[in-house]
Amino acid sequence: MPIDQRNPARCGLSWATKVVASGVFITGREPDNILKLSCGWMAAPDSLLKEAIETKNPAPILSLPIEADVNADEKSVRLSLNGEEGFARFIGDQGCVILDRPDDDLHFTPRPVERKPIKDGLFPDDAAVTGEEGATGLDAEKLRAAVDGMFDNPMQFTNAFVVLHEGRPIVERYRAPFGPSTQFESWSMGKSIAATLIGVCEREGRVDLDEDGLFDAWRGADDKRRAIRARDLLNMASGLQFSGSYGKDEDHSVKSENGVFLDHIYVYGGGVNSFEFSRDKPLADPPGAAGRYRNCDPLLAVGLARERAVGGDIEAFLNWPQQRLYDRIGSDGMVLETDPYGHFLISGHDYGRARDWARLGQLYLQRGAWGGDQILNEDFVDFVQTPAEKAWAHNPYYGGFFCTNATGLMPGSPKDVFWMSGGGLQRTMIIPSKDLVIVRLGHMSGAIFGVEDTLNETVAAIAALVA
Repeated sequence: MPIDQRNPARCGLSWATKVVASGVFITGREPDNILKLSCGWMAAPDSLLKEAIETKNPAPILSLPIEADVNADEKSVRLSLNGEEGFARFIGDQGCVILDRPDDDLHFTPRPVERKPIKDGLFPDDAAVTGEEGATGLDAEKLRAAVDGMFDNPMQFTNAFVVLHEGRPIVERYRAPFGPSTQFESWSMGKSIAATLIGVCEREGRVDLDEDGLFDAWRGADDKRRAIRARDLLNMASGLQFSGSYGKDEDHSVKSENGVFLDHIYVYGGGVNSFEFSRDKPLADPPGAAGRYRNCDPLLAVGLARERAVGGDIEAFLNWPQQRLYDRIGSDGMVLETDPYGHFLISGHDYGRARDWARLGQLYLQRGAWGGDQILNEDFVDFVQTPAEKAWAHNPYYGGFFCTNATGLMPGSPKDVFWMSGGGLQRTMIIPSKDLVIVRLGHMSGAIFGVEDTLNETVAAIAALVA
């Protein structure tokens, strides 16, 4: 059963439990480290989280008496706090899922993801690339100094930093104990994966961005949701009623409203059928009129891709992103997690190596092509990096599940930079004018300590080295 949305404490703890399980069984971290650096805030009362953000002092959250029980044999995790418990289990190539009770059954059958071996030689098999080895034609000393800035402040917790220039890696650096094979938390960069899956479907003639009547449940003669187009979903402008507080100008310390866990994060923490929960929401605004940062839209975009690609077959779709996208760009390290019903939680629960994100960024830099294979239409690549100025008129920075620099969010960087964006300042940045792809991955808690300013300075400095 899904967890009661009217129990925010349980929902938040369950969400944290899933993140601990993924950190242990996918990334290889210790539970205490994960709670401190990645997800303790999920279980914290809103007032405590607000205090930590305003004072830049996470100590009260770090002192929460959360007890973690990891069962290595069963590959499960239980968290306890103030009489509440959360449960999660590792299920294989679909990562970890939230459970209401530890012995609950799943509502689908997990499947191994078949991955083709990498043959293109973009990255070495073992050692990370260094600036000295890769920065042909650039000032290696200045490049190294710029990248040093990303790692100088240990409280910013930059875990990985990768730079591709002219289609080759020139910098690849990790914070110990991590390395090229580490699969990191990536958060909402997964929304850009959702966009890419729609792009693959468009290229294959399965989806038209301007079509409406996307789902059977919306096709009633009097159903106003019928007018929602695929492009509205990608612009985060479906107009569906979906509570949240994680938009750019919203209060990120708020996790519940009137005693109800916010919809935007309930799809993560509730063990709910995330697709149906999103699909069945009523319309609040005219489609395409109001841009709002809400997880219903990427979840529905992935649901649309599933219906068009495999006729809605949940288990058949578990291999589809690897076969139709990742195998084609030589990427074999992504773990796309699901809810207990088998729907990808691709709006935030995805674990991948920095190299996997760099490859996806390079696909967009190459206008949707890879080795002669046109995976995305070029006009789709243009679409995702074009601000939806009508829907986001109040702050026109958002494209098609990508952020853009149209309003100067990255001061000092070229105006044409666009990026995949995730909580804790996870970023995959594409700069066409400089032939650059830059990936930064880190722990959520590092965002409190000024890492955004550091990243802006670093990216600007690297871009300035390129003629």
